[in-house]
Amino acid sequence: QPTINPSSNLELCDDDSNDGFEEFDLSEQTPIILGTQSATDFTVTYHLSFADADSGDNVLPLTYTNTENPQPIYVRVESLLDSGCYNASAAALFDLVVNTRAIASPPEDMEVCDDVSNDGQASFDLSTQEAAILDGQSGTIFDVSFHNSQDDANSNVGALSSTSTLSTQTVYARVEDPLHPDCYGTTSFEVIVNPLPELFTVTALQVCDDDTDEFVGFPLSDKEPDFVNGQADVVVSFHETPADAMAGVGALSDGYVNTNPVNQTIHVRLENTITNCYNINTLDLEVLANPLANGTTPLEVCDDDADGFAEFDLSLKDAEVIGTQTDMSVTYYLNETNALGGNSPLPISYTNETAYAQEIYARIANNLTGCSAITTLQLIVNPKPTTIAVTAYELCDDNNPGDEEEVFDLNTKTAEILDGQVNVDVSYYASPADAEAEVNAITSAYTNLSNPQPIIAVLTNTLTGCSSTVGFDLIVNPLPILVVPTALEVCDDGTPDGITEMDLSLKNGEITNYNPAYSVSYYETAAEAISESNPLPVLYT
Repeated sequence: QPTINPSSNLELCDDDSNDGFEEFDLSEQTPIILGTQSATDFTVTYHLSFADADSGDNVLPLTYTNTENPQPIYVRVESLLDSGCYNASAAALFDLVVNTRAIASPPEDMEVCDDVSNDGQASFDLSTQEAAILDGQSGTIFDVSFHNSQDDANSNVGALSSTSTLSTQTVYARVEDPLHPDCYGTTSFEVIVNPLPELFTVTALQVCDDDTDEFVGFPLSDKEPDFVNGQADVVVSFHETPADAMAGVGALSDGYVNTNPVNQTIHVRLENTITNCYNINTLDLEVLANPLANGTTPLEVCDDDADGFAEFDLSLKDAEVIGTQTDMSVTYYLNETNALGGNSPLPISYTNETAYAQEIYARIANNLTGCSAITTLQLIVNPKPTTIAVTAYELCDDNNPGDEEEVFDLNTKTAEILDGQVNVDVSYYASPADAEAEVNAITSAYTNLSNPQPIIAVLTNTLTGCSSTVGFDLIVNPLPILVVPTALEVCDDGTPDGITEMDLSLKNGEITNYNPAYSVSYYETAAEAISESNPLPVLYT
């Protein structure tokens, strides 16, 4: 009679459905059951009951899916030469057992922000993923381990500590029942170390003090590009305290007025809008003093062509605007708006646009800080004294006749030259060069050097300093040549009294030597002739 050797249960791990049914290869048990008996002499069949095994009915296929779990299997060993020679197991020889498959459910990825080192590594508590991985499976039955690779998870080697410092990577989780370690499951998830926004050194935000109280509104948004420095998805907010910056509360608005005079440090939160990771920087606020724009006296020039317009050298007022301040520059503007903004400065050589008087603006700026202040400047075009045609100053060559030199008192021409103008002085010069240079003015009686001699008169307004010039000649006229006439004889009129009418003009031609340039007048005495007083009538008795 054949022998039925004992065999252990045939066990399989369930699939992920964990329905308790799997396909078994019963032939795996045949060599064990036969033992030393030859497979060429005996055959082994498998049955669900002793009755079937004993009768040889309802033989199970060698590839068989269990119908219950566990499922008892009965065995019949029969001689191939004699079917009546067999042996059937009265009790189930072994069970078909489907062990529960451990299920590893994929959890959410783990994301953390890097620490202040921003080195790409962070500490992760992997144990917080266990509940999601087990997804309802009992933590008292199933163990969860974490690994750096799929191979390590499959082999259950190199398990990570539940609290591990990791870079951004894939972590593999293994779930198993220690009683059935082959029935494990694996899954994976990402651990992600999000970098903090990078910090850059940003220069202080400097604003010029507009009212010398050391408090100003700061355009904080002007510094945002410097803090971001091209980083994508990073927003900036400004806070008074580090605590507010870290909590992301109490953001300061643009135009924030410092609460500490002159200098104050505020705190800057840079936050990535995708990861919500943030970093904290600082920003120094500095209130810069404005320079002083000193008041100006008018800039006056003289009108060359009496049209009210002239060219001004505006730089002549730089020193007055600056005063004793250093590292300053001055520019000039047509209006207050341009001056405040520093837009469209006027050329240094500037011709006024409003006749005679115009107000412009001077802007003083600190070359180091750019802070500025403005003041007004009056441009004034002063008229020059008016001139008229001046008659020649003529004298007779009385002193040493024939030398054509005489002493002229030029002051006698002043009233004519002024022609009624007031606040105007007149000075005299022997040459245009002296007049232009205002040197060698004639201040006393003057003897001409030539005949005729040009003289330059300079008219200067005593209030504005503007001057004009006009010329006239000094002329020394020669004395007439005296011709002693013959006596004028007439016949008595019949009254022997020696008195009769004479026509004195009859002697004119003889006296003047018939020179038409001369005129002749007659006097009774030499004194009267010299003083040109009481001239005699031409028809003289």
